[in-house]
Amino acid sequence: MKYFEFGKENGELMVLLHGGGTSYLGVLPTARKIAEKYHVVLLAYDGFNPSEPETEFQSLAYEAQGLEDYLIENYGGRVDILYGLSYGCRTLMQVLEDNRLEITTTIADGMSLRDYPDIKSGFWKEVYLFFFTGTFFVIMGRAGKLRKRFLAKITGRSIEEADRILYTKASWKSWKNQDRCLIGKKTDYSVFKNTDMHIWYGIKGTVDRKLSANLEELKAKGYPFTCKIFEDMGHGGLIGENTERFIEEVDAVHLQSKRKTEKRV
Repeated sequence: MKYFEFGKENGELMVLLHGGGTSYLGVLPTARKIAEKYHVVLLAYDGFNPSEPETEFQSLAYEAQGLEDYLIENYGGRVDILYGLSYGCRTLMQVLEDNRLEITTTIADGMSLRDYPDIKSGFWKEVYLFFFTGTFFVIMGRAGKLRKRFLAKITGRSIEEADRILYTKASWKSWKNQDRCLIGKKTDYSVFKNTDMHIWYGIKGTVDRKLSANLEELKAKGYPFTCKIFEDMGHGGLIGENTERFIEEVDAVHLQSKRKTEKRV
C-alpha cells in the first residue's frame, strides 16, 4: 500500500480512504484542494494502485493494520478527521477498532449497513464470490462504455466521473480478496463511541438508497452517530464532483466534533 500526503504544513490531519474497485485517482483532485487547509493522507490500496500495479489486495484487515501502524509511527496516532467512501467505510470501521488511535471526527460516506453472509463452506464461498464479486468485476473492473453509463446511472454520478474513478487493471484475485475477507464478519457498531461519528448518503442514484436500507434499525439500537442525507448528490458525489461543498460540509461537522470534545474536557 502507498500513502500520498499533501499540505504537510497544515496543523490538522485528515485521512482519506477511497472506495473499492477504484483507485486513489478518483479523489485526488479533491485531496489536493483540501490540502490548502488540512494535512491530507490519502491511502492507495494494494491491487488498486496505478503506481504499484504489481501489488495484490490481500485483506481489509491487512490494509487497515498498515494504515494504523503508519499513523502511530508518523503522527502518534492522532487523527483530526477520518473519511471513508463506500468500501473505504469498511476500512474506516476496522481502523476505529484500534484503541491506540485518537480520532476526533469520522465521516462514513455511502456506508453499507448490511453484512456479508456467513458462509462456512469453502466451496460455497467460491460460488458466492463467483456470482457476487463477479458481477461487480464485470461492471466495474472491466467496464466499457455501456457499463460506465449504467454505473453512472445507478450511482447518480456523471459518465465522466465514472470513467475517471474506475480502475480496470486490478486482478480477479484482488477483487475476490476484497469480498472474501468480509464473508462472515459482523460489523461492530460499538466503535462509534471511539469518535464523533457522522454518516452521509447521496441518494440521487439508487446505490445509497440500498446501502442505507437499515438506517432506521441502526438508529433504534442507540449507537451514537449523526446522519445526513444529500438528495441532490449521488454515491460519493460530494468528494467527486462538488469539492467546495465537500470542504464546507467537512468543516462544519469537524467544528461540531471539536466543540463536543471541548465540552467533555
